[in-house]
Parts: sequence; C-alpha cells; structure tokens
Amino acid sequence: MVQRSFLQLVVEGAPYSCYEDVLQAALDAAGSPAGIDAVKNEYQLALQVRDLLESRRARQDALRVLLECAKDLADVPDDVDTVLTSIVTRAQRLLGCDLAYLSLNDEERHGTYVRVMVGAIAGEWKDLLIPFGTGIGGMVAAAAAPFVTADYFADDRLVHAPEVDASARAEEQVAILGVPLVHRNHVIGVLYASNRTPGAFSRDAIELLSSFAALAAIAIDQARLLQDKAEAFTELRSVHSDLRDRTRDAERAAEAHDHMMGIVLRGGSLQDVVAATAAPLGGRLAIFDEASVPIAWTAETPEADLRAMLDAAAGAGQSGRSVLAGGFWVIGLVAGAESLGTLVWAPEDTADRVSDIDRRLLERAAVVASLLQFFQRNVAAAEAQVRGELLEELLSPSPATYSSLASRARRLRYQPQEQHGVMVAQVDPAHRQRLARVTSDLAAARHGLSTMHQGAAVLVLPARDVALTARQVCHSVTLQLNEPVTVGAAGPVSDPAQIPAAFTEATACMNALVALGRAGDSATAGDLGFVGLLLGERFSAAEFVDRALGPVVNHDARRGTVLAQTLEVYYGTGQSLVASAKALHVHPNTVTQRLDRVKRLLGPEWNAPANAVDVQLALRLLRLSQPDQAGQPDPSPSRDA
Repeated sequence: MVQRSFLQLVVEGAPYSCYEDVLQAALDAAGSPAGIDAVKNEYQLALQVRDLLESRRARQDALRVLLECAKDLADVPDDVDTVLTSIVTRAQRLLGCDLAYLSLNDEERHGTYVRVMVGAIAGEWKDLLIPFGTGIGGMVAAAAAPFVTADYFADDRLVHAPEVDASARAEEQVAILGVPLVHRNHVIGVLYASNRTPGAFSRDAIELLSSFAALAAIAIDQARLLQDKAEAFTELRSVHSDLRDRTRDAERAAEAHDHMMGIVLRGGSLQDVVAATAAPLGGRLAIFDEASVPIAWTAETPEADLRAMLDAAAGAGQSGRSVLAGGFWVIGLVAGAESLGTLVWAPEDTADRVSDIDRRLLERAAVVASLLQFFQRNVAAAEAQVRGELLEELLSPSPATYSSLASRARRLRYQPQEQHGVMVAQVDPAHRQRLARVTSDLAAARHGLSTMHQGAAVLVLPARDVALTARQVCHSVTLQLNEPVTVGAAGPVSDPAQIPAAFTEATACMNALVALGRAGDSATAGDLGFVGLLLGERFSAAEFVDRALGPVVNHDARRGTVLAQTLEVYYGTGQSLVASAKALHVHPNTVTQRLDRVKRLLGPEWNAPANAVDVQLALRLLRLSQPDQAGQPDPSPSRDA
C-alpha cells in the first residue's frame, strides 16, 4: 500500500510536500521498527526517482528549446543587428536567467564590444568595450573557453576594469556565465547569461549555452555574409542608376507633357490633374481654392494632412513658382493678377531632396490647374447665374414662368418632373458668399438648382428620401465651409408649382431648428415630430400617427390586442401601473406585459420625455380619428400583449 502511494506520487509529479504527507501516514501505520525502516527506504527511493525524472524532463525541455532556437535562427533576416537581438532573446529564454547579452570581438581595439542586452535596467552597457583579459568577457574572448562565477565582485580570479564594473553594478549583476562564440576555430564574440542573485550556473546550463553559442556563431557569420553580398549588390546597381534615372526623367517629362495637354484638350477636371501628377511624383497632392477650401486631392489623404498642407499653403505666398514650406512644396495658381488657389505636394521622400525634374513636373501641373480653374470658374459663374435665375422664378412664379421651363431645364440637365427635395441652408452672415459658391457647385454636381434667397441658400435637388439628402447636404457643406450649417427641408415634390410651398415649409423647419437650439443640424417636418405637424403643410395627422405609433396600431389590428388603449389609460393615470390595471380591469402584471410589448415595437426610448410627447399626441389624434374605439376600458383580463 505504501509503495503504491509513493509510486502514484511519482507518476503524478506531485510536489515534495505530498511525499511528506504520505511518509507520515505510512510511519504512523508501521507496526515495527523494521516496517519504519522499510517505509523510509521507499521514501528515499521515491524521491531519487522523482529527481531523476525531473532532471531528464528538464534536459528534454532544454533540448527541445534548443532545437526551436536553431530553427528560429535559421529563419531570421539577413540583418546582423536583428540576428544578434534574436540570439540574445532566445538565450535568456533558454536559461531562464535575469538578463542575457552578447559582445563581438574588435581586434583593432583589442577587446570585445557589447552590442545587445536583454533584461537590462540601465544603459551603462551601451558602447561598452571589454578589453581582452579583463572581466568575464575579456577572459572568455582571450581564452576561447567558458567562464562562470557565482559572485562577480567577490571572484579573485578576475581582472576588474572600472568601466566594466560600473556596468555590472548598474545592472546589479552577481552570477555571470560567459561562453565563446566560435566559428571556424576563431572567437568572434561572447554570449553571456547573468542573474542578480548569487549562485553558480550548473554544468547543464554551461553545456546548453555553449551549444546555443555554436549555433549562434554560424547564424552571425551567415548574416554577415548575406549583408556583405547585399551591400556589394547595392553598390553594383548604383553604378548604372545615374543613366537610368536620366532616361526615366526624360521619359517622365515627355509623358507628363502629353498627359497634361490631353487633360486640357478634353476639358478634364482638377481631380484629373491631381491624379496625373501624383502618378509619376508619388506622395500626396491637394489643390485649394482661393478661399483655402480643398477642391481636389489624392485618394485616402487624411484630414489632418489636408490641414497641414493648408497651413503650408497659407504661409508660402502666391509666386507661381514651387516654394518649400513646412515640408511641403507649394505653388500658387494664378491667372494674371488673379489668385485661383494653391497646389500643395507632400513628397513620399524628404521634401528637400526632391529633384529638379520633379519640381518642373509640379510647376507644369500648376499651370494646367490654373487654366482649368480659370475656365471652370467662368463656366460655373455663367451656369450658376442661369440656375439661380430659374430657381428665383420658380420661387415667385409668374404666368410666363412655366412656358420656357422645359427648354431651360434641359440645358441645365434639371428634370422638373422627377422627385426633388427643397432645402434651405443658413450659415453665419460672414460666410454667405462661400455658402453661395458651395451650394451652387453642389446643385451643378447633382443636376439641381440653387440660389441665395432672403439671406439663405435654397437648393432643389433630386431626392426620394428628403431627410437623408438634407443630412448629406448639411454634412457636405459644413465640411467644406468648416462652419456649422443649418438645413431645413421639405418634399419630395414632383411638380415645380409645389416649390414655393415646399420652400416655405423648409424655411419654417430651419427656423424651428434654430429656435430649438439645434443650429448646425438638418430636419424635415417629419423629423421634428409634433413641431413638424404644426409647421408642415403636407405633413398630415395620419402621417404623424403612423410615424409615432404605427407599429402599435398595426399590431393591434393584426393581433386583436389593445396596446394603444392601454397606452392611453397608462398616460391618463399619470403612468401608474396600479391605477391603469384598475381602470382596465386587469392585473398589474398584464399592464407591464403590454408595455413591454410596446417597448419592443417602438424601441427602448419610447417613453423618454422627448418621445413621450409625440406618443401621447399621436394617441389623441388616433382617438379623434376613431372616437367610437377609444377610451373604453378592456373588460377581459385574458387579452394581453
């Protein structure tokens, strides 16, 4: 029985305390001195077997880790510094020591030079040269043999040097093991393992680190060879680079010239100029108008980069020549004495290393961008005037307004019979001129109409979902102006004769947003709830009920439930569950279940103050539209949600 218990502990790998427990129990059960001696012998044998198994297991683990390290070293890059860091990191993991480090021999300086340390707590080891014959590293490098000490400062075998000892004290090193890195019978450096507590490294640790050092030396030599080959190859390629660069620059200049001329001849856009310029130059490119608004830029340019480019443009002036400002190349877009904007380039490489050919390409792009901007400015101004005049006539129509509408709309690609949303946008008076330009461009891009009317921008844009379009307009204009814009909207309308009424409603929504403290937002009459019901001419009571209470009414109609009636009684009793249950002749739990169903239908915020007003008003409107079905308590407690 005792023997089986000790063997079981060995198999389980139990800690020493468990052996003591079994030993004590066995001694208590022994009936004679001979039995006690037998128990003690079995106890000692069990501990010996346990220690032997643990030793073999530790050796197997160490060999496995050594094989893994060998594989890792075979996979590391051909960069020497990366290889050194990988070696030291794996050596520390291999021995489980406090810190590990590596030095490479420098024959000219007659010492070994510390390159990498893992587990360091100070920086004195950096740039440390250990002279041959001094300290552990110097002795190992000179003798080409391992050296181990249990207490560095108390070991009289060592020759101490002040700078080496200062580094050891800073790292609080005590026990140190050093083994040589030998390749082709030549010591190329030393690999170290160190602990901050006294105690000699075991023979197994010395053998393990020595084996790893042999692998590491080969890896270092291979990395050096590969690095030398890479450097030689790079040097060889550089012999031909000048000729290739000159040829490429000539080809780039010719291609850029042809491409830019093609953009001008086919009436391309500023975005085409940006794309055509960024392709050969690389980096990020942006064009700002004279009001410092970005109007074209390379794809995936972060907003923070656009702001930095704008700051550089603001301080560079309008010379018409490329100027280096804040790490960017800046060129003013000019036509005579008129400023049309700025072109800014952020090179991929350091800005002051840009070649002359790149600068000439950039300046040629700026000339083309100036031409396009000048042409587009004139065309846009004429077209904006036509769009504005047409919309002004539609806002205050006369009998002759619609007679020429079809032909005028066709020239502007405006299709009056499609569904359109009418939007009124308001901004601080100081920015109205910019608002007019931005909304005019937006209307042109979407084949709509725009004008400035009564101090606000009025847009008529194709839209099926007017609320969504209004949000998009609000976001886009706010982003371009960098100022809050308030947008009221109405529609959709599919008859130009409906535009004046929709304008009035959109203006009322915009004013309501300002009055409600929501300046900088957008809304339709439907978005404003009962306020919209009061403002809107086409927003009916039925639409309001459907928006606020539709899911509940539909549920009652399909399932024969009385959720709407329960809500009316619930609000009528001051939202009291007990009073509601009494009025409905049902149990309070039934009222709770019905309200849970309402929550699932209307959403978790259905009874929030802002939404509760709309729900209660919708209930009243529903009762007025169905007077014979409202206000009657439910006599049947079985009819639940």
